[in-house]
Amino acid sequence: MTRIPAVRREATALRMQGRYYAGSSIRNLAEHYRLSFGTVRTLLLEVETELRPRGGRRGVRPRRKA
Repeated sequence: MTRIPAVRREATALRMQGRYYAGSSIRNLAEHYRLSFGTVRTLLLEVETELRPRGGRRGVRPRRKA
C-alpha cells in the first residue's frame, strides 16, 4: 500500500472527493490510489464528503406480468 505524505493529504483527498462525486466507488478509489478501503473512507470524511448509502446502485427491476 502507498502512504500519502502529510503535505499532499488534503489535495489527494479533494481529488478523491471529485472522483467519488463523479461516480467512483470507495473500492475503485482504493484500488486506483493503492490504499485500503478504510484509508480512502477516512480521507473522504476528512474533507467532509457526503457518502452515499451502503450497497451501491440498485438496478431497475423488470415488472412482473400479471
